[in-house]
Amino acid sequence: MTVTRAATPVGLLPAHELFADRRRTSPGLPALEYRGTRTSYEDLGVAADRLTARLISRGVVAGSVVAIATERSPSFPIAVLAVLQADAAYLPLDPAVPAARLEFMMRDSAATHLIVPTADSIGLPALPVPSGIRVIAVDDDSPVESVSDLRRRDTAPDDLAYVMYTSGSTGVPKGVAMTHGPMANLIAWQRTASQCAERTRTLQFSAATFDASFQEMFSTWAAGGCLVLVDEEIRRDPRRLLTFIDDGGIHRLFLPFVALQALAGAACNLGRFPRSLVEVITAGEQLQITPQLRRLFSELPETSLENQYGPSETHIVTAVRLPGDPADWPELPSIGGPIDRARIYVLDESGTPLAPDEVGEIAIGGPVLARGYLNRPGLTAHKFVPDSSGAPGSRLYRTGDVGFIDGDGLVHFLGRADHQVKIRGHRVELGEVEVALKSVPGIADAVVVVDDGDAVSKRLVGYLIGDPAAPTAPMTPDEIRASLAATLPEYMLPAAYVMLDRFPMTPNGKVDRLELKRRPVAVQGSDRTEARDAVEDSVLALWTQSLEAEGFGVHDNYFLLGGNSLLALSLLTALEEAFDIKVDLSTLIQHPTVAGLSAWIREGMRA
Repeated sequence: MTVTRAATPVGLLPAHELFADRRRTSPGLPALEYRGTRTSYEDLGVAADRLTARLISRGVVAGSVVAIATERSPSFPIAVLAVLQADAAYLPLDPAVPAARLEFMMRDSAATHLIVPTADSIGLPALPVPSGIRVIAVDDDSPVESVSDLRRRDTAPDDLAYVMYTSGSTGVPKGVAMTHGPMANLIAWQRTASQCAERTRTLQFSAATFDASFQEMFSTWAAGGCLVLVDEEIRRDPRRLLTFIDDGGIHRLFLPFVALQALAGAACNLGRFPRSLVEVITAGEQLQITPQLRRLFSELPETSLENQYGPSETHIVTAVRLPGDPADWPELPSIGGPIDRARIYVLDESGTPLAPDEVGEIAIGGPVLARGYLNRPGLTAHKFVPDSSGAPGSRLYRTGDVGFIDGDGLVHFLGRADHQVKIRGHRVELGEVEVALKSVPGIADAVVVVDDGDAVSKRLVGYLIGDPAAPTAPMTPDEIRASLAATLPEYMLPAAYVMLDRFPMTPNGKVDRLELKRRPVAVQGSDRTEARDAVEDSVLALWTQSLEAEGFGVHDNYFLLGGNSLLALSLLTALEEAFDIKVDLSTLIQHPTVAGLSAWIREGMRA
């Protein structure tokens, strides 16, 4: 079965030109807010123009790739606008990612320039700069030509807008090359589908390296709204984020399910429901309607919840706004129908469209597809295939997602057909983690599976076979984790490592991953020191409950044992109830061991 949304009018404006239009018509409206300071459309445009002129004067040419490595501040939106205005494409980088991975992305994308927030950022160890890349600081105020004297050609739909890297099954990250046409279509559709209007305040929650950040920025500016930036330490703490949203009068949120669930949990625990919210949009992973979500939206009857779907290779392509009473919402809602100009298919193994309610692979057609994978023609040809139902030259993207289309034309997502998973909103190819594990000295083979708790507690488990010919004893879990951390970001590190003599096998000779998934998870720390007093004993018990695991001591790090900022929400609440003391996420980050946190608690109890 195929479902199609009627085409939007031709002549869609690129996203950055929509910003320019809003700047001309409403120059004084607030476009950006950060730490209480508002920046108008005109002032934001002037800052972007200045950087655009500097980029062009430093050799940025049309079609080139410019890397951006900035913190959560106005530097990032300024840099994005400047790069697009220079007819170039941007490559967002996360300085928290291992240096080797950042360097690979810059080399693989053939980035010619790197934008950093300040001149002081140049040369930081976390920002390796490959030879030949020119570094430009956003705060550089040296004289440049007027941008009006440097304007070049109009942006075409096939021009590259950005490159974003995702996990690769071969062990090498792959860059999705997204063009302006699909993004212009998305923003035009979002403007009509959203309740966002002039002065609507949208939280900028997504990381720069998530494609949702583009949607947050440009759908807000296209409507004349204000993008509200939030510091990373607040963003990572659901309770502080809830307060920020409530006190800041935020109207619209784009959140992956795992963050939305944590926010709902914080709201229910604190009895605080931000009445300013008008629209909540979730995407990036399976939406589950939990009791906390039902209560949140029951307390906010004027707030809508919209479920959107789309892989990085297409951005958003389907959407549905959940209707009626939250008590009646299904536990697993559909992912909706196609947005403007998108075509959604469900195919069998031969690529033939299936009838309604028949389960197969979800495929996406229409002018909503990325160009492909940068410098990966073979992989691009494998995943982006000819669309026999479309116009000559049109393509389909075969997602690898499994689902069906019901009789009403709504698409239902059922999971993955391969070894790709989502960890806290991040797309992870288990094969990439396995390749990294096999490169660790002393490991002969590795299989990685997901311990399927809920979306917040979901974690990776590595099953390993040691190399009998290795000259040294097998590494400890902490040593393996440290070795992986040199090349993999934190969310791709397994929480547990289990040594086996051999892997269980299926009758056809393949590794029995389902059998491994059924095994209980044994998180292993490097410390075996037992609790030494009543405070440590209580804290250790709460950690055991939070991590749903044993096998660690009072000097082990909560976050290296598989804990994360979202999972910590219930732990912080339990600690406050147990000790009648205020504990926030920053305290846990500063004192990530039972021993350290217990010492902090004792000090607070004495005060």
